Amino acid sequence: MIRLQIGNYLFAPRLIPMLVAIVLVPLLALLGVWQLDRADQKREIDDGVKQAQAKHPLDLNAVISNNSNDQYDFKKESYRSALITGHYDGQRQYLLDNRTHKGRAGFHVLSVFLLDGSSNKAILINRGWIPYKGTRDNIPDISITDDTMVVGGVMKQQARSIVLNENSNTVVKSTYPKLIQSIRLTALARELRIDLLPVIIELEKEDKAGFIRDWQPYYGSIDKHNAYALQWFSFSAILLFLFIKLNTKKVKK
Repeated sequence: MIRLQIGNYLFAPRLIPMLVAIVLVPLLALLGVWQLDRADQKREIDDGVKQAQAKHPLDLNAVISNNSNDQYDFKKESYRSALITGHYDGQRQYLLDNRTHKGRAGFHVLSVFLLDGSSNKAILINRGWIPYKGTRDNIPDISITDDTMVVGGVMKQQARSIVLNENSNTVVKSTYPKLIQSIRLTALARELRIDLLPVIIELEKEDKAGFIRDWQPYYGSIDKHNAYALQWFSFSAILLFLFIKLNTKKVKK
């Protein structure tokens, strides 16, 4: 048993409170350190997003022509603007279900865009949100011309939250436009029999071929992780203070 006396004060903790403090105080502190590490990770991502946004738009046709063996790392280009020359495949489009806008249910219109200068390269363009009108067969007109054009937008990695598994897009409807609940680009590429680039373009707001495009900016949640870290450090310090206070008593000389 520990007994430590300083002046008129004796610190003599019991076994069980001492064991609890030995376990919980450093554990809570480690949780704080973990949150600080998470904040550093988000800060790195945030810096990468800012750098990507500051770059000139990427010419995807030039990238494909110069990287025929799929050697280009598109992950580093998330949130960078891009320009693509080609034409839409108006006959094959997708409706991503369960997308909301200002509390209303609807879909995101995902259109296949074939790149000029390549026999089998395409990219998926998110043309924005359309409302749900009572039935999934009653949708606004999403037809698109197949004329050659230049399309601009922002490159995004597909969100993990709407990916179910490697081989499924959870196709609900078998005819085009197909209603899907999730996206997996590799599965779509097999279905379409084309080579889809591993990014999705969120169509720029100025493009008249789009719908409602209230694209959300990147939120790194750095402040949230710092706040959580402060919370865990505070819990650790409070527990240590209470442990010392409750196990210390004043003694007479």
